[in-house]
Amino acid sequence: MKIIPTTLRAAAAALVLAVAGCAVGPDGPPRATVPLSPTNEPATTKLAVDTPDKWWTLYSDDALNDAVEEALTHNRDLRVAAANLLAAMAMQDEVDDRGRLHAATGAWAGHGNATSGQPEAAMADAGEGHTGSRVGASLDVGWELDLFGRLRHLADAAREDTQSAAAARDGVRILVAADTTRAWLQACSTASRLAIQQHSIRLLEDGLALAHRLRDTGAGSALDVARARALIAETRADAANLAAARRQALARLAVLMGRVPEDAPAQARTCEAPPALSGAMLANDPVAMLRRRPDLREAEHELAAATARLGVARAELYPRIALGGGITHAVLDVGRGGESRSTVWSLGPLLSWSFPDMTAARARIAQAGAHESAALARFDGAILRALGELRQSLIAYDAASRRVADLTQAERQSDEALRLATLGRQAGETSALEYLDAQRQDVATQARLAGARAALIDAQVQVFKAAGGGWREAPAVALAVPDRVAAAGPSIGKGEIGQ
Repeated sequence: MKIIPTTLRAAAAALVLAVAGCAVGPDGPPRATVPLSPTNEPATTKLAVDTPDKWWTLYSDDALNDAVEEALTHNRDLRVAAANLLAAMAMQDEVDDRGRLHAATGAWAGHGNATSGQPEAAMADAGEGHTGSRVGASLDVGWELDLFGRLRHLADAAREDTQSAAAARDGVRILVAADTTRAWLQACSTASRLAIQQHSIRLLEDGLALAHRLRDTGAGSALDVARARALIAETRADAANLAAARRQALARLAVLMGRVPEDAPAQARTCEAPPALSGAMLANDPVAMLRRRPDLREAEHELAAATARLGVARAELYPRIALGGGITHAVLDVGRGGESRSTVWSLGPLLSWSFPDMTAARARIAQAGAHESAALARFDGAILRALGELRQSLIAYDAASRRVADLTQAERQSDEALRLATLGRQAGETSALEYLDAQRQDVATQARLAGARAALIDAQVQVFKAAGGGWREAPAVALAVPDRVAAAGPSIGKGEIGQ
């Protein structure tokens, strides 16, 4: 690094460089190669643009709403994201401070004859310093002139990093809201399906008892008894899986809410049927919903930050110019009658430049350009993933809706068949075995319909999640900061991280 004293000629050269450096750095980030534009392909189901941000309130369950609010406040993954945002904000403050006037003070005291630290000896051109006690103090100020945009691009990069961290936090909010809602509804739906399976087991046990009686009277066979026992064992196995799935959903719900796995809300533990979605998912442009997805904002800000860092690298090709000054006051032979005092001061610009060794600077420019290209590719990939996720979720929702509709019709027919079997049994036209078989078929249809409704609920949540809802009106994150960190400065401490 060369330090060149400023002269009139150097100042003129710096002025020329300043004019030439006005165009240093890119004007802005490149455009995405996958633009967000409405699709011309019709879709049977799309999400309404006016869907509330708190979409889980459409299930009209106050206990569910409270659970999601608690999760958005106390979830540990959200605390990590909030802490990352705090770090990005602190880094932005640090970078912004580089463009301000800086001051440094110093003081010293000692006894000896060393010339170092004795400005009065240097001014007197003495070969060695005076022996004696001395004290002194100094004040230095400096300010870097941002003629070539280095500080501006640094500030831009830090600001974009902060926005990216905020978007990442909002993305975690979407995941937490969706996963909490899904866990709650899964706990309710598995409880409903488990009740149906238990009813089916009771019917199968009645059928087994009937098969025993028929075998004993010679009207049945051992094969009928074996088949009945096999059906009971299979149904009990399915019921055990449902019971385990329900316990898993409750444990997952508790952890999402920031609780221990055994501490799921009482309302979720006693829920017997999932709430229904109030209102239809109306047809509208799904691309409009994608614009509120935080992962797209995160990728966009990362691209802008990479572009700003490219500007920083390009600015390194030019000199740094700073204005500064300083004053030093020293006292020699303290406490003696002949003590002497001296003051040294300086004021003026300072020019530093790494020229002519530009190899490292140009290598950094190449690195920054490659990082910008990678950020652009990530942005394009985020757009494609968002489009794909929403499209796939809508397709899955359409299929689940059709399956529920078909099984609802099947349940009606099964109910009618059971009604006719009941009438036939009362009239003596239907055997006991036929009547039990009609009951089993009806319960089996109910079980399939309950499973289809659970899949439909999961598809609904996936659509809301893919559409990017759940972060705009989120509560503040309760972030607990260790005391040793909180004591480091006033800007970081225990509290909440909000919008």
